[in-house]
Amino acid sequence: MSILEKKLEKKESKIKFGTDGWRGVIADDFTYNNLGKLAVRVAEYISSRGNKVAVGYDNRFLSPEYASFFSAILSKNNVEVDLSESPVPTPAVSRRVNTTKSSLGIMITASHNPSEYNGIKIKEKYGGSARAGLLNVIVESINETEFDAGADRYNYEGDKNNWAKDYKKVISSQLPGGNLNIAVDYMHGTGYPYFKDILESKGYSHYGLRENRDPIFSGANPEPVPANLKELSLYVKESSADIGFGFDGDADRIAVIAEDGQYHSMQRVLAVLAYNIVKSGGKGRIIKTVAGTTLIDKICKDFNTSFSVVPIGFKNICPEMLKGDVLVAGEESGGLGFGDYLPERDSEYSAARILKLISESGKLFGELWEEVKETYGDSYYLREDFEISGGLSKIEILKKIRKRIDKTEFPFKVRDVSDIDGIRINSKDGGWLLMRPSGTEPLIRIYAEGATRETAERLIKIGRELVL
Repeated sequence: MSILEKKLEKKESKIKFGTDGWRGVIADDFTYNNLGKLAVRVAEYISSRGNKVAVGYDNRFLSPEYASFFSAILSKNNVEVDLSESPVPTPAVSRRVNTTKSSLGIMITASHNPSEYNGIKIKEKYGGSARAGLLNVIVESINETEFDAGADRYNYEGDKNNWAKDYKKVISSQLPGGNLNIAVDYMHGTGYPYFKDILESKGYSHYGLRENRDPIFSGANPEPVPANLKELSLYVKESSADIGFGFDGDADRIAVIAEDGQYHSMQRVLAVLAYNIVKSGGKGRIIKTVAGTTLIDKICKDFNTSFSVVPIGFKNICPEMLKGDVLVAGEESGGLGFGDYLPERDSEYSAARILKLISESGKLFGELWEEVKETYGDSYYLREDFEISGGLSKIEILKKIRKRIDKTEFPFKVRDVSDIDGIRINSKDGGWLLMRPSGTEPLIRIYAEGATRETAERLIKIGRELVL
């Protein structure tokens, strides 16, 4: 076998679903051939489980073409296709598959990944992330699946449908009328124009940043983290805006900028929501991931409310939400879920719920956070990512970290070490350090939370020394 043949064979074997979907570099492992094979496997899977698939797509390079191609392959395999006529948020696919009783939902997106990536998320008929068992069945033997894209590119020739009305309706149902000034950084993603239309229909003033489609996302990852939200923070601080929201590329993750221009981590946002929900009499569980704040532990103890900890990824939160007793769930990367909605994260639904809380309490977000802070203490959360180098696998890196822990001096007394997902070192006072491989990129992520920024920064530094 020639070097070229080996390289091509390697390309055709890279379909792997991670934390939330399959993502790959365009024209490397995210190829038309791989996409076609996956479409054939999806068609085979649903052949005895119903026969309809909802297909949506984001603003990335070639996403409309990929969606048309995928839909055409499904159609050629006798699957009824419900293809969106325009780019949509990922939660719109979840909503669509749930309300139309489709067998599956397919979203062409690489979420917050760099612009050279594209990918696929699969949603089940309950409107949430596909279960591991389903994904394993679809991907099983995919390399033996017969498909050849050839020189032609299939284009879907059936009807395309407008999904906007139904999706906007469910978001609007959670948003009371108001006159606040709202700033939103759409990060060139699919949250626009949906949320703008919803806000203005309810009387809010709207100021949008990065509303246009830009497949290279202004040169930055479309991820709502502090480094990417400086313009939004500055605008909120210097204008009359009452709150700012940042949405990721497919509008399922959210960031919150308070009225003073300060970014608040999802740890704080989840704590504010959980506190106000249980304080108002809500009965049920709170869900957080292994990278979740210990503020939840304190709040739940105070209100005699239970909470559960799951591995990172909303696909791990979704099964808990399907049990039906969840009040609110959150992950550190910006995903929020609510028990009265789909078992899914949704930046626009989350923003509506936050605005609803502001309306009901008469307090802006910064004031809501101060109430939690005064009762349970402060939270400073940081995350750093490192590319994997040196030839070690992710598993080997974790083994190396584990061996080094006993020889490391921490700025707190270690309570225990958890390996639910990666390695988390917990202190007796609530601080913690987590190191884990990314499920979607060749990275090791380091997470830390402390009562002060200095403590969090010191923990990140220790994490860096353990990893490198």
